[in-house]
Amino acid sequence: MKKVVTFGEIMLRLSPPGYQRFVQARSLDVIYGGGESNVAVSLANYGMAAEFVTRLPTNDLGDAAIAYLRQFNVGTQHILRGGERLGIYFLEMGTMQRGSKVVYDRDHSAIATVEPGMIDWRAVFAEADWFHWTGITPAISAGTAAVALEAVQAAREMGVTVSCDLNYRKNYGTGAVRPAK
Repeated sequence: MKKVVTFGEIMLRLSPPGYQRFVQARSLDVIYGGGESNVAVSLANYGMAAEFVTRLPTNDLGDAAIAYLRQFNVGTQHILRGGERLGIYFLEMGTMQRGSKVVYDRDHSAIATVEPGMIDWRAVFAEADWFHWTGITPAISAGTAAVALEAVQAAREMGVTVSCDLNYRKNYGTGAVRPAK
């Protein structure tokens, strides 16, 4: 296999240390992650060539997210820079009978403002033979839905295998695109 390309949002995850609740925490641990970036990191850990495509703000947090991916040998050459902010989620780790809690803060994130035509999918897929996306990405905004469709269409035209994980998040966030009733 030549290369696997993933497309989606990488976010800043802030978690209380250990199994503390949000109300107990006086500090937060930092990590970067998201469904599609996690897939790219996992594949790279298995020695496969993996590229992650997203849009990140042009600031220190965007730089840190790229550095995080690069430490796992994930390709970042097609990451767009721009937009206002990095999406954030807060994770309270569960323990025993107490489940984990997640609070999303992702409205107006850089990826939410991506528009069709901003990513040169032909260049992205030039060395790829697999494209992976999740159902989370098109739910972020109308722009991400259109760009995800653009990516799938380009991949199919170029003979790139397409896979999708149709994720579900109960408390996804207020900026999500909801199906019409």
